[in-house]
Amino acid sequence: MTKARTSRFQKAMDLMCGPDAYLIKTHTSNGGCAHYIAPRGGYIEPEVAEQIKNHPLVRAGEDGMWPGLSQTWRIAQ
Repeated sequence: MTKARTSRFQKAMDLMCGPDAYLIKTHTSNGGCAHYIAPRGGYIEPEVAEQIKNHPLVRAGEDGMWPGLSQTWRIAQ
């Protein structure tokens, strides 16, 4: 029997479904940005972070310094 392979996106979404989990966007010292799933998920690749942000059940936190520039995303409850 072969084991089904779970995609990075699916693993990240499983982490997002955890209690109090959210996706965070941070800015790096070299002018770029990085995404993490908190509190226990760790670093998320940019392509996977974009897939999470575009998922229909994920909502932006609207908590950025400027309107429309969110820094956190959560699964809608």
